[in-house]
Amino acid sequence: MNKKQITILRLLYQNRNHFITAQEIAYETDISDRTARKYVKNVDEIIKENGAAIEAKRGQGYRLLVHDSNTFNIFYQNVYNPLQAEKRPIPIQDVGERQYYILKQLLLEGNQALVENLADELFVSRSTVSNELVEIKKILKPYDLFLESKPNRGLYIFGKEQSKRHFIMEYFFMNKLSDNMHAFSLYTSLLEEVNIAEILMIVLDECREAQLQLSDFVIYNIVLHIGLAIKRIHSGFEMDAIEIYGDKNSIQYQTAIRIINRVTKSLGIEFPDEEANYIALHLTNKVTTESVYQKTIFNEQEIKQQLTQALINMDKKTGVDMVHDHILVDGLMTHFTPMFVRLQNNTEHVNPLLSEVKQKHHQVFNWVLEFIAEMPIFKQYNVSESEWAYVAIHILAAIERFMNKQKVHVLVICATGLGSSQMLKMRLENEFGSKLAIDEVISYYEITDEKLEGIDLIISSINLSNVIFNIPVVQVSVFLGEEDIKKINGNISQHKGLETLKNTPQLQSYQMKDVFHTFFKRELFLLVDRPTDKKEVINQLISLIEKVEKRPIYNELSTQLKLRESFSSVAFSKYLAVPHPIDGVTNSQYVAVAIVPSKVEWDEANKDIQLVFMLVPDRFQSAGLEVISQSLTAVVEDDSLRKELVKCTTFEEFTNAFIKVLSYDN
Repeated sequence: MNKKQITILRLLYQNRNHFITAQEIAYETDISDRTARKYVKNVDEIIKENGAAIEAKRGQGYRLLVHDSNTFNIFYQNVYNPLQAEKRPIPIQDVGERQYYILKQLLLEGNQALVENLADELFVSRSTVSNELVEIKKILKPYDLFLESKPNRGLYIFGKEQSKRHFIMEYFFMNKLSDNMHAFSLYTSLLEEVNIAEILMIVLDECREAQLQLSDFVIYNIVLHIGLAIKRIHSGFEMDAIEIYGDKNSIQYQTAIRIINRVTKSLGIEFPDEEANYIALHLTNKVTTESVYQKTIFNEQEIKQQLTQALINMDKKTGVDMVHDHILVDGLMTHFTPMFVRLQNNTEHVNPLLSEVKQKHHQVFNWVLEFIAEMPIFKQYNVSESEWAYVAIHILAAIERFMNKQKVHVLVICATGLGSSQMLKMRLENEFGSKLAIDEVISYYEITDEKLEGIDLIISSINLSNVIFNIPVVQVSVFLGEEDIKKINGNISQHKGLETLKNTPQLQSYQMKDVFHTFFKRELFLLVDRPTDKKEVINQLISLIEKVEKRPIYNELSTQLKLRESFSSVAFSKYLAVPHPIDGVTNSQYVAVAIVPSKVEWDEANKDIQLVFMLVPDRFQSAGLEVISQSLTAVVEDDSLRKELVKCTTFEEFTNAFIKVLSYDN
């Protein structure tokens, strides 16, 4: 068995009393989910001859079953011998892993790479390495990067530095950090002034230069911390001084200084001296972490046990499997180090996202207070709401990871994999965004067993009846008509993951609230409690949007609204009007709402309008608003929903009422 197979066997053995997912295995072995599934199959074939097998259950993962303990124990002890493992050559069998290794040498390690040396290191032939180099050239081409070779220099990658950075982030880190980077996207509106991608590249550059080996969740914590620090500086908050653990001349502290200097130069942000201390804490080594825990009444292992119990209790209430989310557990344990430093020094660390977290994700914030705040370790401290809001960010990311795992994983197949397939992909995302996760878009000629790994449904624009799959296949038009949508809905309705979401009221409620707060703002809510007319209502809503947009858009948006209505009425029913522009003119998407209990005459045919939803897409054609427009059909179909909305006199009442609309038939 090779090193990765041994690591996977160890993970399965240590977790043999419950299932572990391919994502967890991939995270622990530093490979993709798909490659992890391939390795699991290989391990299963090996251990079947040695007293055990791997049980696989869709939606749950993998579990080790031992049916002959004596045979298996002898086998396990033989393969999991650290001394033998050190001596054993470990060939990298997977094509993708070999390409990853070569690119890592060229771009991240800065090593001189010769074909013969790579062949030796990978335990493959020179011709195999040459074949991999051909594929690597194809991978680099979309980034305007080129693989070159010179006699005295060996292999190297030629191209602009910006292109190299773009590739490094996309290839090496976006897949590994995909779940965490998705968490960043949750706060795009909150961190809109912060260039997260640039900060990530600076952190990676400096840590690589300092030869600091950091896990993904530590990198995520550092980037998020710097982003929040920038937000705090923009908001006028000051940082209190904290005690420095270790030497100011340490490599961690000096790396923190370089990161701060580069971020300052790149983004024009002046940081206080204390900021380097906080970053150094994230870069800290084990000795520094232990010095922090020496001042607590519990040791690190005891605190981790308390966290585990808190997450178990939270899982029971929410239906989310957080206790087995290694990214969450490790991320929180890493976060606790600087948090305990602040608590031990009575340092107030104001969180600029506190109000947004409490307003938009108050249910998650309350779960943190109910479960994490009840951990015994925190009883000795007076923990502020700002600190709990930081913890809530980690919980939010875990919930998003869980919800993403419940989606139906789809492979889209078209004749060429180009043009029309991208249009089909966009239409599928717009129509089924909350239910589907499109893993890949490929052509007919790219279908392989590896591409089908982990796929729940194939959606194809071509006839695949001549190919037999053990996965459901739905043939659709690239224009995705109503019949196509019905066929897809019929297939995905039985998916266990979606059933999990439907049968988890707490999670479903959170999901609906998250959708609501993505598009609706208190500043864009208007209650008209006096007689008015259509022109005044529209003008008031445009004015509200202009204030939030913070730039003049009144004339342009007004023209676009009139142009749209010149084609046909925007009255959805006798009580509901949905004005919207033909083209986006704003930098963000908005939904402005007017409630007019006394009614307003919209046109000759619709004189009793009481609800006006102005849907304003942005000029970048971002997806998402269709969720709101589709949900408004419920208001048309169920008059009790309309009556409840009309009775609302505050934004809070409207929030509760419209979440019912979003949950209608969900």
